[in-house]
Amino acid sequence: MYQARRRYYLCLVFAGLYFSCKMVVALEFQPGVGVGVEYTDNARLEPDNVVNDLITIGYVGAGISEDEGPLTYNANTFFNNQSYTQDTFPDQHQLYFAGRADWVMIKDRFNWFLSDNFSQRTVNTLAANTPDNLQDTNAFNFGANIRFPISARQSFSLSPSFSQYYYEVQATDNKQYLLAANWNYLMSRVNNVGLNLSARKVNYTETDIFGNTITDTIFTNLAFIFSGQRLRSNYSINLGATNVKRDSGEDGTGFAGAINWSVNVSSRSTFETLVSTDLTDSSRVSQSLTEDPANGNPTDVQITTDVIRNGVFNLAYLRNDASLHSRIWGEFRKLAYSNSPSDRVIRTYGISLDYPFTQLLSSGAYISYNRTKQLDTDRLDQYHIVGGNLKYNFARNLYSSFDIKYRTKDSTFASAIYDEFSVFASLVYGFGDVQRPSRVGGY
Repeated sequence: MYQARRRYYLCLVFAGLYFSCKMVVALEFQPGVGVGVEYTDNARLEPDNVVNDLITIGYVGAGISEDEGPLTYNANTFFNNQSYTQDTFPDQHQLYFAGRADWVMIKDRFNWFLSDNFSQRTVNTLAANTPDNLQDTNAFNFGANIRFPISARQSFSLSPSFSQYYYEVQATDNKQYLLAANWNYLMSRVNNVGLNLSARKVNYTETDIFGNTITDTIFTNLAFIFSGQRLRSNYSINLGATNVKRDSGEDGTGFAGAINWSVNVSSRSTFETLVSTDLTDSSRVSQSLTEDPANGNPTDVQITTDVIRNGVFNLAYLRNDASLHSRIWGEFRKLAYSNSPSDRVIRTYGISLDYPFTQLLSSGAYISYNRTKQLDTDRLDQYHIVGGNLKYNFARNLYSSFDIKYRTKDSTFASAIYDEFSVFASLVYGFGDVQRPSRVGGY
């Protein structure tokens, strides 16, 4: 069933891209193929019995986009095959797809939206992201925005939507039904105030390890929203409360809120910060981080059927000079789970630099640190990653990349300690990078 599902997604994606590019003249369609090879001195990411391996990679992918007219959309997909020449792991076949579409049926009144993301993520977020700890996941979302202008300053809108989350290994598949009502008032040319009321039902479609039905959860949220712009900055403030009700009888209400602030420090640099806390489910938090990695790493969130309290303080500084592009970030996140012993505090810091030597040759470097403390078990994990890369363009659609990386993990759990040195090289013709989900991202 698992292989059949993967083949179905693959055929659907490439068939859709192929026929779309034939039907839409203004469509931008970019296919590509590539090959890569990677050497690692610790393929299993273990403290003992270290195994060297050489991984060969074959890649095929495509990108498609349309940003004009009432129907706009974009999608990126790739399929790769990874072969471990020393048979450390069986050959890996991995599919990735990310797409979204928006159709404006009535301008400023009614539009449909749709998105789908198929990728791989870790089963146990505290374990190494080797192939035996990866699973296919899919997140689908479909809905509409219905707007009712009241006056020149006031508007009201309804947003019904449906989401479905699939996890290959974990019994946490669920369907979500959301209805949100929004009122917005334009106080001045650059300041808004609003009110949001939403109800979301999470329906778990599987049973737990004991064969029991997983209880559904209903989240009801009421929030006041303030937003505005200044000459060099903009902000939004969301303050309210969330009520949680489960079929098992577990009820509760808690504060929920968020503050976003972004300021242009100069014409080339930006400072951004986010402070938020909310009561929600792990599927929704993980997917939001997958769609916007600038707000955190999705592998920090352990997928469960619990209600979780997600508290975040995130800040980032971005600077784009004529030649050097840099980003510095830091994050504090606290996750509290209602039933599972997965409560954790996460601190993450990092810096990345990109520098083009010439029009054909560019380079980059990155450093990151992650500290994860398990509150229930008092387990502490610390991750360090240091790496650099080079990219050379032989022609407009032909380039080669080279990446060297060292990563290490220290832990109070002895079997989780490891360090690894790896080197990767690829040659790509056409669109995109050679993607390596099991060797990139996470720890």
